[in-house]
Amino acid sequence: MTVSTDLRSEIKKLVAKTDLTPAEISHALDAILAAMVPETAVAAFLVALAMKGETSDELRSMLISLRNQATKITPQVSGSLIDICGTGGGSRKSFNISTAAAIVASAATAKVAKHGNRSASSLCGSADFFEYVGLDLNAPPTKVQSCIEKIGIGFLFAPLFHPSMKNVASVRKTIGVRTVFNKIGPLSNPCTNISGQLIGVFEPQLLQVFSEVCSGYVNEAMIVYAHDGFDELSNTCQNDIYWISSDNHTTRRIRLHPSAIGMEVAKPEQLIVNSKIDSIMSTLQSVYGTGSREKRDIVILNAAAALVVGKIASNLKEGVEFARNAIKSGKARDKLSQMISYCGDLEKLKEAEKKFSLL
Repeated sequence: MTVSTDLRSEIKKLVAKTDLTPAEISHALDAILAAMVPETAVAAFLVALAMKGETSDELRSMLISLRNQATKITPQVSGSLIDICGTGGGSRKSFNISTAAAIVASAATAKVAKHGNRSASSLCGSADFFEYVGLDLNAPPTKVQSCIEKIGIGFLFAPLFHPSMKNVASVRKTIGVRTVFNKIGPLSNPCTNISGQLIGVFEPQLLQVFSEVCSGYVNEAMIVYAHDGFDELSNTCQNDIYWISSDNHTTRRIRLHPSAIGMEVAKPEQLIVNSKIDSIMSTLQSVYGTGSREKRDIVILNAAAALVVGKIASNLKEGVEFARNAIKSGKARDKLSQMISYCGDLEKLKEAEKKFSLL
């Protein structure tokens, strides 16, 4: 089948609320990423797809196309290689919870390939945070792979590993709504051997969809939705979790309240930040073990889930203990320092430590 450069037939089907076949959606995305489609048609396609609602089959087909065009790496690590990432689009302005959790999980011996970008819906994206503290976002893929292998954590800057995405950047910014790229982004880690993922979603309907996409794609995954509007596990409320395990070919559905694992319950307003600088400060404080208990606890909760997915902890309670110890012992702080020293400018991290009175 040949895809027309204006995607008229595909857009007509989407407007009629008709699902696209895997071939149709793959060819459409290939044409879009190859800059063969006018921006007006790209915008119409993305909006129509979002309004229809993406099926798991459509997401899987688009994910395959995106990953096929990515710059890939295969870090040589023992055990599981995991990622922690949210879809963005949560209704709360939080700090870089998944980024801090990735650092803490790595300090607790998990191997982490953190995939991320600049801010889309939040005040400060994972790339914005890492850049501020001195990480070289444009380090070549071989350097990033080596950082994962030697330090235990590396950051994969999405534009560097997904160069074809530049062809949709301006359209996404212009239309200003969440699109399918917000959904497949967390799933498109360029490491070929990712075996575990913790993924936060912004609406409960995505739990089932993401679990279907992830089944057979990774060995272990937790898809999580917090009832308070954060797009990660929250220490303020009930959390719904779809836990996928290829070991026994099951998907478990869990409703978790933080008190069930011995964690004090926080209020949503205690986790809010008001600026990019506030977000960076709160993220660093959580890693260094300073700042508020409430913000530190939400990082610990997400790191605990990542440790379970990475098969470091056998359950969430044990994961909480491991994550808390990684912060208290200073290992999380040291892990960030090692990462920046290996792949960036350590002086910038020291400047941030001084600015926020961390040491």
